Amino acid sequence: MWRRRMPWARVPLRRGTDRVQAWLTLVLVTTTLLAAPGAAWWAASTTYRGVAQAVAWDRQHRVPVVAVLVEDAAGPDGGAGPGAGTVPVRARWTGPDGAARSGMISAPAGTRAGSPVPIWLDDHGRTVPKPARRSPVADAMLAAVLAGGAVVAGLGGVRRIVVWRLDRRRLRSWEAQWQVVGPQWSRR
Repeated sequence: MWRRRMPWARVPLRRGTDRVQAWLTLVLVTTTLLAAPGAAWWAASTTYRGVAQAVAWDRQHRVPVVAVLVEDAAGPDGGAGPGAGTVPVRARWTGPDGAARSGMISAPAGTRAGSPVPIWLDDHGRTVPKPARRSPVADAMLAAVLAGGAVVAGLGGVRRIVVWRLDRRRLRSWEAQWQVVGPQWSRR
């Protein structure tokens, strides 16, 4: 049964469009089996290197320190109720160079003066957001799946468009043949 489906099989009822479709399917399946793993590997390795470099840069240029609040962190309504999110408040800390610094930081609402709050500093001692937790392996795996899926979807879309065009051609051919045979059957 599977031999008759191969494009090179000589089947008397197979039309030219059927042969084109069979060859197209064979070529696209082969291309998919070769291209999808290659695209996935390339995307994964590129993503892994990029994310690993970004994580290494963050580790080298951002340092965690503990700031001490100078004043209470009041909530948005002026109260000091916990659970109201973060609010800007004045604090002091020691920078990576050992110099004492002070400024505004974000602290949980309701935190009392004198409480320690972790913050992140850049190379120049300025406060920066906490670095995002990123996993090079997870990002690389996601990139590989998306790249492989994009190749499969793209080649599947190409096949679908070509088969749609072949189906239209087959329908026009059947219509033309019916115009010849139909009157003999319907007695018109």
